[in-house]
Parts: sequence; structure tokens; C-alpha cells
Amino acid sequence: MEIKILKERQKKPRFLKDRADTLSLYIQEDQERIIPQWARLTVYMPGSTEKLIDGEDMSIAQDGLLSYQLSPAHNSRTGENYRAVVEYSDGTYIGAVILFYDVVLSRPAIVITDVDIVAELPQLADGGWKHTGTAEGGSTTTIVDSALKAYPVDYFTGGRAYSVDKAETRRILGFDPSTATVTTESFSSSITSGERYILTRTFEREIERAFEKLEDTLKKAGIKPHLVVDPVDIKELHLHMAVAEVCKGMSSSREDFWWHMWKEYERKAERILKNTTLKYDRTGNGHIDSTEEITRINIIKAIRE
Repeated sequence: MEIKILKERQKKPRFLKDRADTLSLYIQEDQERIIPQWARLTVYMPGSTEKLIDGEDMSIAQDGLLSYQLSPAHNSRTGENYRAVVEYSDGTYIGAVILFYDVVLSRPAIVITDVDIVAELPQLADGGWKHTGTAEGGSTTTIVDSALKAYPVDYFTGGRAYSVDKAETRRILGFDPSTATVTTESFSSSITSGERYILTRTFEREIERAFEKLEDTLKKAGIKPHLVVDPVDIKELHLHMAVAEVCKGMSSSREDFWWHMWKEYERKAERILKNTTLKYDRTGNGHIDSTEEITRINIIKAIRE
């Protein structure tokens, strides 16, 4: 049986103490997602051979998503690095993957939005994150235009679609460039050939990516992100890191405007980091005492070292 340790392509799962939640994952082999015939989950307590879950069946969705419902009892003890072993078979051989998760009292929260990004750097409002076009066809929930084939998969997903002729805005649920189709929440009537539309991308992915980098930065400074009690304490830092990510994606060549903005906001983020203070639950008891109320990041790093 081949055993793999999953690389963290996304944030490490964190489940709240005494709350039900779902552990889910996809299995990929040779860069392709597989759909197992069966999958079983075993979970070990942190740093132990004690089993929390012992070889229980996982649900398998049509697209291959494996999931298991964790009960409040499963998440009754806080701890880092619960070890989850998922055995599976595609019918020809048996494999296994290992991933780790935490059970915590609170999870880091994202408190910035697209509005904050544009307010910080207004040039982004018209910086190429919109596509204006004329539909070749569609339905109440789709817009079809061959000009959209130039964009990558899900480029507009999560954004907004505006029908100029209907004066209606709908959330974009999906985008497939192979069929040049944007899928949206339902318009009042079908999108027809010749109808004008505007697609606006969201900054959600850049915000998420910046948050992942922020968490990595905190960890390198000796800070456990889930012990940061007030997400507002890191809002300014996250905002500047997110703007840097957006500008990085906008830049098409070295030394252009967006390249300079990318580097400028990276420098700003570094300066903010040095002066950021946190309400940090160092003891992990869910409460802030007088010594934990105001803690500067570089002080935590010095204590750790």
C-alpha cells in the first residue's frame, strides 16, 4: 500500500472545539483527481497512537470529494496535528494519504473585502478587473460569448455579472472558458444574442492567498494564528498584503505601474508587521489576561528565540 502525506495546497483544516464539522479532501494522482470506489478514515490523537476514529467509511461525491462528518464529541479536545489517515482504492490497488488538522477554540477570521481593497488603492476600480462584452447567447442563468475563452477557468467565479439591457446584477457561480460560458444566479429573463454585459472579478482569491501568507508570517514569528483573539488587530497588515497580491497579478512587465505598486505595498506590509500589536492568547485558555492584552509581534519572536 502506497502512503502519501498531502501537501498543504490550502490552509490547514481547523475545527472548533465541541462543534460538528466536515473533514473533506480530494485524492490526486499524477496531477489528476481520482474517484475512489471506497475510502476509510482513521484519526489518531495528537502525538499518540490512540485512535479517535477507527477505519470508518467516508462519503464519496460524484466529483471524487471524500468527506466525513465530525461530531462535537470528535472535536471535544483542543489540540494541534490530529493525524488523519485515509485509505482508498480505485479498484486496482489500495493507497493512503495522511493529513493533519487542529481542534481550536477559535479560528482566524478574514475581515477585509473587495471594498477595502479598492478604498486602499482606488486605481484598482478600473484596473482591468472588468470585462465588457456583447453576449452571443445564453439563458436566465448563463452568458455565452466566445471572447471569454481568453480567460482561465473560474476567473470570474464569485464576482458579479451586470446586464446592461436589463439593469440587473447577479452573482457569478462559475466560469468555463472551454464553452465561453459564465454561470450566474437567475436573471429575470434569458440573456439573448446582442445583449450587453459587464463582468467584474472579485479579489477573493488574492485576499485568501494574502491571508495564507500572513498566517505563514505569523508562524515564522512564533505566533499561532488561532490564538490571535481579535482579527481586527491584523486587518491593516492583511489589507496591505492583499493589495500587494492584487497588484502582482495586474503587473505585465517589470517597472510598470502595477509592479511598482506591488513592491511598494510589500514594503508597507513589512513596516506594518514590525509595529503590529495583538491580543494574543498565549496560554491557549480562551481568555486574555492583563499580560496578554497588548503584545507586539517582534516581542513574541524575541521570547521564542
